[in-house]
Amino acid sequence: MFSRRDFLRTSVMVAVLLEKNLLCFGSASEEVFPQGVASGDPTTDGIILWTRINPEVLKILKRDLVLQISESPEFKNAFTGKISYDQISEKDDFTVRIDLKGRLKPNTLYFYRFLYADIPSLTGKFKTLPLSTDKLSFATVVCQNYPDGYYTAFRYLSNEDIAFIIHLGDFIYEKIYGKPRVPDRAIKLPSGSDICLDINDYRYLYRMYISDPDLKLARAMHPFIYTWDDHEFLNDYYYDYERKVWGYFTSHPYGRDREKILNLRKDAIKAWLEYIPSRVVFNLRDRDPLSWIRLYRALSVGNLCDFLITDLRTYRDKQPCKGRYGVPGCPDQNKTSILGKDQRTWLLRKLANSKASWIILVSSVQFSQSLTDGKFGSLDAWDGYRKERDLLLRTIKEKGSKNLIVVSGDRHASLVAEIVDNYEMPKEVLGAEFMTPAISSINAREGGWWKRNWPQYSTLEDFQRAEMTQNPWIKHINSINCWGYTVVNISDKKVVTIIYSVDKYSKDSEKTIDGKFVYSQGKLISEIS
Repeated sequence: MFSRRDFLRTSVMVAVLLEKNLLCFGSASEEVFPQGVASGDPTTDGIILWTRINPEVLKILKRDLVLQISESPEFKNAFTGKISYDQISEKDDFTVRIDLKGRLKPNTLYFYRFLYADIPSLTGKFKTLPLSTDKLSFATVVCQNYPDGYYTAFRYLSNEDIAFIIHLGDFIYEKIYGKPRVPDRAIKLPSGSDICLDINDYRYLYRMYISDPDLKLARAMHPFIYTWDDHEFLNDYYYDYERKVWGYFTSHPYGRDREKILNLRKDAIKAWLEYIPSRVVFNLRDRDPLSWIRLYRALSVGNLCDFLITDLRTYRDKQPCKGRYGVPGCPDQNKTSILGKDQRTWLLRKLANSKASWIILVSSVQFSQSLTDGKFGSLDAWDGYRKERDLLLRTIKEKGSKNLIVVSGDRHASLVAEIVDNYEMPKEVLGAEFMTPAISSINAREGGWWKRNWPQYSTLEDFQRAEMTQNPWIKHINSINCWGYTVVNISDKKVVTIIYSVDKYSKDSEKTIDGKFVYSQGKLISEIS
């Protein structure tokens, strides 16, 4: 553990680093490294580092890229490596991805930067995971449609004292969903379409999103752990096991053309792999489309917590019943799978065998049941796959533990709920769900979808009260005026979660607390009355 002196020294270094990085914006550094730097999937002995070179600069200068890593922000006694300029090419959209697994020390703070023709990138920092610990803090974010709002929340996140940020998906949005809601955030896909048609469209979106200074700063200051939701490919997609292709609900020029959709899926995966530093298994040459990428994986932090990072889109059956939102249920909810056979086997084994104090289930969509006036809020979430959810809950209950923490997103709202053993006749609490609000994507008040499905309520506040009353395990909802992020603080005996709200409509908005909750041994308590 850090001493107080070490903590203060680190805090000063981080403050200096933030100021140093802010000075890089608008300089030659930004011209050479337009998307900055990033790190992902930390381990006890490694990390994946990432950057992208401006192709115009590369073509003119033809210099090797230099990587420096040090325990000092001044890069004293730095490890130095080189990447030959001819290894950086259009094939990967001039991105560079370096895996340092097995080359670093546990529980160590490192600084890194890239140099090209002696021009430095932003300075990034990360800390390798400890072999053992009795506390850990991390953040969760989700849903950042670029034209919908500013990324001010990421600026605050850059200064948080956390081990890493979990991104729960919708890093990009594959379609232009109307006009920008804030100035200077318009996007125009290279294809001229309003929805992605090829890899150039996907690449353009990643470049545009990551060009945002606040997101660049957060990616430099913290490692990220990523999973997908749906907009990295197509909205609300699912896998059609009969046709062996992904189905979807949005309008698309490719219609049901199997080969075009499969090629589009490959393009979406390839672009994601180029821009997202993540330790995932992939093989785009495999004949089985389901084997092109495996996003689900596990990460352990000593004996304190096991992170189970799921992929709830690639293998899911089509959403059941007639309609996905605001509809009554049907028997098919007990037949469908959101995980797929192999991931379900993996997840159940991990849940059963975990010896950690806490199990952190990383879920891109809402886990807890939400049934209001006889209608489910979303069958695109776990409510559409009830039998599989019940199987997970039985596995946890049979262990006799109450240590399940679900971090979720997708709904563009903050939500806190108890995880109960059975949503029909709940008898005990097995854990807690903490849903983080969107970074910028439209919420229920802006979208108005609640009114279409529950017209009997005159205000969104009335509907939220009804949802909480009829689903008593839900202790907090804010889908009205909350965008931001969540910080989860874990110790051996309790989990303290703070949901921060940051107004997306202002680049200078203040950070406020939307909710603070403590969970321990079957009890979830709000610390804000």
